[in-house]
Amino acid sequence: MKEMYDVVILGAGPGGYVAGIRASQLGLKTAVIEKGNPGGVCLNIGCIPSKSLISQAEKYMAAHTLEGVGLKIDRSGFNYSEVFKKSRKAADTLSKGVRYLLKKNDVTLIEGEGKLIKPGTILVDGRDEIVGKNLIIATGSRPKVIPGFEFDGEYVLSSTDVLMLEELPTSVLILGAGAIGVEFAHIMNAFGVKVTIIEMMSSILPLEDSEVTAILARSFRRRGIGMFTSTTAVSLSKKNGSVELAVEGKDGTSQVLRADKLVVVVGRTPNTDGIGLENLGITTERGFIPVGDYYETSVKGVYAIGDVVNTPLLAHVASKEGEMVVEHIAGRKVEKRIDTLKIPAGVYTQPQIASFGYTEDELKKRDVEYKKATFPYRGAGKSVAIEEPEGLVKVLIDPETRAFLGAHIVGAEATELIHEILLAETAELLPEDIANMIHAHPTLSEAVMEAMRAVEGWAIHI
Repeated sequence: MKEMYDVVILGAGPGGYVAGIRASQLGLKTAVIEKGNPGGVCLNIGCIPSKSLISQAEKYMAAHTLEGVGLKIDRSGFNYSEVFKKSRKAADTLSKGVRYLLKKNDVTLIEGEGKLIKPGTILVDGRDEIVGKNLIIATGSRPKVIPGFEFDGEYVLSSTDVLMLEELPTSVLILGAGAIGVEFAHIMNAFGVKVTIIEMMSSILPLEDSEVTAILARSFRRRGIGMFTSTTAVSLSKKNGSVELAVEGKDGTSQVLRADKLVVVVGRTPNTDGIGLENLGITTERGFIPVGDYYETSVKGVYAIGDVVNTPLLAHVASKEGEMVVEHIAGRKVEKRIDTLKIPAGVYTQPQIASFGYTEDELKKRDVEYKKATFPYRGAGKSVAIEEPEGLVKVLIDPETRAFLGAHIVGAEATELIHEILLAETAELLPEDIANMIHAHPTLSEAVMEAMRAVEGWAIHI
């Protein structure tokens, strides 16, 4: 007789393994099926190794500050392969940590490739049937391929390929200026690579607030990072050990850009093909699995979370969706869906960018009335003391209810600071609640406090 689980999860990424642990905590007998290393893209070839590279890149960049106080630094022995090794060590450590957490929480980890064969049953490696009262699909995503710009791992690189480089090129073109593209630009430029970004939209990070991205763009230009916005890649050729990319601007002008490598980061494709959805009668929309309340698919007892669902493709979104699904299965009261306006986003460049809610451009398009307040980083003493004065805290407020419509931060540690404002919004606090709360001095969080005071026009340090 086959062993019966309360929950079987296909995929052990940030959505799958978190759902598995939470399900077990709620008393549900749970199994997680994974064909690769636990932790998924995020831990193994995404968020974690990229942040390790960013950390090393920023330490490398910071060397000039020591030279500014008289210390001579010999960089001739620099070896990027050691940077790469540190990133892999971070990924491997955390992947092993996920294994430990699953075992600690009595979650059965089944290693192998799973395929849905009927409601309640997943076949692993073509031979072992795993049966569950509830199934959760959490198979994640992969780099999106653009016809004519297919990855070859040598000249045309995916985000995975870049993370696995043990030696950096002299020059690189980056097609796509979303979060992944600008983070790679930040890393490579820091280590001395000549970087050029090509973006078809009118600005880098087109989904972020334009006032905020303008500050990052200025920083990138000062660092010598080339940027072509409102520009489309037309064709690609590989010649003499390098790439030539023909591009066309919105005004019709054409030119050819040359570099050692081309990195294509124009989005991600959900891993919904080849997992047996057709055996359950589940159809996809643009590759995504349609879901209803509590992320349940058209088949009762079968759920989908993370990158296979048309919600923001972020690790923390997948984790939260997984938690919500298993809490629903366990009979707990939980929201039917995540409120997308309360999802924080972070971009780990220098300066960092973080946000939630609407951008100012979106509010204008929607013809929504709003009140805007900003406060420059340099008004907070600590930013000057640590030589990170570049930045801005921006909040958009409903003039009647005084609720937060959106918040956007660009500057040092922005990805940490955004949560104070998001917590206030989640707890239904008002700007004056933050404005009147004592903040330690000197801290960067004082910029958040002053922005809230600026809502009423009484910021002190501006």
